[in-house]
Amino acid sequence: MNSDFSIAVHCVAYLAQKQNQRVTSEDIAQSVSVHPVRLRKILSILRKENIITSKEGAKGGFSLNDPPEHITLDKIFKITSEGTLVPKCPDSNENCPIGKNLSNILIRIFHNAEEHFLNYLKGVTIKDIVDEINNS
Repeated sequence: MNSDFSIAVHCVAYLAQKQNQRVTSEDIAQSVSVHPVRLRKILSILRKENIITSKEGAKGGFSLNDPPEHITLDKIFKITSEGTLVPKCPDSNENCPIGKNLSNILIRIFHNAEEHFLNYLKGVTIKDIVDEINNS
């Protein structure tokens, strides 16, 4: 899995902590410790999927579209990392029964595992993460 998922969750959790405020991308970038260009790409994806909203100008910034208890991790995973758990299999010897079949079998196994993972993530909200952070 790439780090886009964890960066996106960090951004959304940060905005959840700053509810009722607009937060600049510079503030978020400082919290996440990633290059601002990479952060803006992820913020753009989150905005496109209506998880966050933005406003330009002097009093502009980012905020959540929904309460943290309504934002589940499966949605963030789907938009940042879906398909990343599937292994990349090298070309194999088609004359070998293992080489001929293993790639398709592994892809099916990991696709099913990702479906189970997404079902688990449906039960985890940004509020759950913020609560755990606040209690640690």
